[in-house]
Amino acid sequence: MAVRENTVERRFSLLARRHGGLSLKWVSPGRLGVPDRLLFMPDGRLYLVELKRPGGRPRASQAAMFAKLEKRGFRVWVVDDPDAFFEKIAG
Repeated sequence: MAVRENTVERRFSLLARRHGGLSLKWVSPGRLGVPDRLLFMPDGRLYLVELKRPGGRPRASQAAMFAKLEKRGFRVWVVDDPDAFFEKIAG
């Protein structure tokens, strides 16, 4: 059975708490494509995160918004493996 996106979201939130972080759902009414989560980590680190099922890719509206954010200096992390993501940012 394929892993669903909500399973990835639950794992991401669990790992955020274990690493001392706060994962908040980002909803922006009237604005398509914003990343799913704002991840606030210790030492003032902030991550903009789009969660996907394994192998999932951003939709066109998401890619366009991510490009706007990245043009302004904000990286958007597309995460389909929360364990690998937290290994990368914790190391």
